[in-house]
Amino acid sequence: MTASVEPGHTIAGEHRGEHYGSVLAKLSRNAAVRHYLEIGVAFGDIFSGIACRHGVAVDPEFQLKTNIAANKARVSLFQVMSDVFFANLNLRRHVGGRIDLAFLDGMHLFEFLLRDFYNTEAICRRDSIIVMHDCLPVAAPMADRDPMQAGIRGRGTPFENWWTGDVWKVIPILKRYRPDLDVMLVDAAPTGLVIVTGLDPASRTLKTHYEAIVEEFSRLPNTAEEIAQVYVEHPLTSTEEALRRLSGRSYAHGGGWLQRLRG
Repeated sequence: MTASVEPGHTIAGEHRGEHYGSVLAKLSRNAAVRHYLEIGVAFGDIFSGIACRHGVAVDPEFQLKTNIAANKARVSLFQVMSDVFFANLNLRRHVGGRIDLAFLDGMHLFEFLLRDFYNTEAICRRDSIIVMHDCLPVAAPMADRDPMQAGIRGRGTPFENWWTGDVWKVIPILKRYRPDLDVMLVDAAPTGLVIVTGLDPASRTLKTHYEAIVEEFSRLPNTAEEIAQVYVEHPLTSTEEALRRLSGRSYAHGGGWLQRLRG
């Protein structure tokens, strides 16, 4: 089925689930997360709500306005671009172990998020969780690659000054190049969450084919119709159902459900 969008309308309605920060906070507590990574921390609102043993924050220019050490035994801040962070990362020294839960909310351009995804997956375990933000825009203007143009196009609408960029393209990229992953689109307000599980830290598919993928998906039109097609092909999951599906994971003793099954 091909999607169509009336001019001036939302792409697939507004997201009505819990706020994404609340979903992440609950997920961190339910799974007893030990090692948490957040890329794109900005003011620290989301990071401060996460409960974990060690929180790792990456941002090129922190603008912290809250206590990001709340609910944590240890916090590490890296004020660098995420590419620099990954290039210089010593997992044992800087983190203390593989990442249990990661939240990716950096630069809102798909080629940046794609790099953040495959670099993050490489330092996770198979039963870790990667969550991506802003991949489910609700109106076409906010998806413009240029934040200034997004602001201009969104004037006079309910979504004025919203900017998601074109990171939505990571969803069809994963569908095509990593069908082995479990990708869940979640109806979290205001711009959705994409939760990825079934990870393979040894996979090099996305990194090996990165240039070709970027060239291919740069040609994919960044339009409301293409974004609507993502909604058609990937039905949304409610925030309550998403948390229920992930409720079997616990990293309290060094592993999630995979370790318990093998034990």
